[in-house]
Amino acid sequence: MKMIITGAAGFIGSNLTKELLKLNYEIVAIDNFSTGSADNLSSVKNHPKLTTITCSVQDHASWADKAAEGDIIFHLAATVGVKKVFANSHDTFTNNLDSMTAVLDVAHKKECKVFFASTSEVYGQSKGVPFAETDPLSAYTTNQGRSAYVISKMANEVSCLNYNNLKGVPVIIARLFNVIGQGQRKEFGMVVPTFIDAALSGNPLTLYGDGLQTRGFCNVKDFLTAVTALIQEPKAWGNVYNIGQDVTTTIQELALYIVETSNSKSELVYTKLPPERIGKIEIHSRQPNIEKIRALTGWSPLISWQTSVNEMLTELDVKSHLGD
Repeated sequence: MKMIITGAAGFIGSNLTKELLKLNYEIVAIDNFSTGSADNLSSVKNHPKLTTITCSVQDHASWADKAAEGDIIFHLAATVGVKKVFANSHDTFTNNLDSMTAVLDVAHKKECKVFFASTSEVYGQSKGVPFAETDPLSAYTTNQGRSAYVISKMANEVSCLNYNNLKGVPVIIARLFNVIGQGQRKEFGMVVPTFIDAALSGNPLTLYGDGLQTRGFCNVKDFLTAVTALIQEPKAWGNVYNIGQDVTTTIQELALYIVETSNSKSELVYTKLPPERIGKIEIHSRQPNIEKIRALTGWSPLISWQTSVNEMLTELDVKSHLGD
């Protein structure tokens, strides 16, 4: 059995690739490097069980022949990051839809399974925190930036379940809540590496509004244990699961912790949303209910957000001293 990973050169994809190689799986890594980086896979690029294909997921003719009955396709490729999503909402929408269609078509023809990485953002402004998989999903069609991303992910979930129920393609849908860890980059607006970079550089940490928005930050290593637990559980297929850290913190507390722990002299600056996000809906609270995955597999996140931040601080501080 092979594992085919789309978006394999991204932060999560590269960590998943390395983890599955450790478990002795044969891996086909697919990425067009629009947001992923070859550096993320440099430590395993010569691994005998890794095949890397540089192409768009939508160009399925370039990779479909690698898929065979029983293989699992991990679909992580998507337009990601606040900056890219707001920059071109139409491309975000069509890219995410077309990529999912390509993956499901290949899975159906080759009799593969599909693990789809969805997002916690599908819960929108729901008041039922913590969010459970049975909660209603929501999005605003007038909120062009974020909604293009959110609605495409909702549509992807529907497509997955349709292929599962109507065409017999086994699927697992994972709604990810703020996965962080070593190797995550700030370029696409991810809050933790952005704050860490500012603190280590002595620059202000910018918080939008009052900074009291809440998030649960899940270490990528915890995410990987959740994934491996799910794919090995026969009852997991055909279902939706939250994967995330259920202990939350405010963005303000996160910023203060990073400044204090790094011995930075950076200040916290509170400001309004940037022009491209004015009038857009911002999600204030995001916390997962993880009882469903815990009951099925026994999984719970073991790494605190503070430990995750400490690991990232150490990594980036070392790189800054090396001039990287």
